[in-house]
Amino acid sequence: MRQKKSYKLQVASYKLKILFILFLASCILHLASGVSAVTIIDEKYKPLYDELSDKFMCLCGCGSTIKTCPHEDCGFAIPFKKELAEKVQKGETKEQIINYFVGKHGQQILSAPPKKGFNLTAWITPFAAIIIVGLLMKKIIDKWTTKGHIHEEEIKKTEDRAEDKYKKLLEKELEEFE
Repeated sequence: MRQKKSYKLQVASYKLKILFILFLASCILHLASGVSAVTIIDEKYKPLYDELSDKFMCLCGCGSTIKTCPHEDCGFAIPFKKELAEKVQKGETKEQIINYFVGKHGQQILSAPPKKGFNLTAWITPFAAIIIVGLLMKKIIDKWTTKGHIHEEEIKKTEDRAEDKYKKLLEKELEEFE
């Protein structure tokens, strides 16, 4: 009986070892596949590279920036990152790099529209819409609340008129009765 238990423990131990080895192999393969997508850049250029890679949209259709594109083998982001790294390491300024890529891919490459010209409306419109809707809601709520007060006052005036009418009628009948 003891031999069966020790044999089962040995089998379980081997299974765990095999699973662990498979796990390590998959991790190594995953890391190795990601190495091809990583762009190597000097540390002194890294802050500018990171800033710029966040300013450009990935045009593969993922809706992310170049920096955050979720595709490991993205056909757009990988060459773009390499070209961006080359331009940064050549010493080009931020404006030169932005102008180059906008000239090459158009305004849709920018993650945020520039705050000038017609694009200024993209920055102003949401805030203006929120303010206008807020003012309209205030006006509507004020109307509703004042209508309630006006309605109550009208009812009170009507009741007072009816009360006066019945008081006069009662006084007239009392005078006739006497």
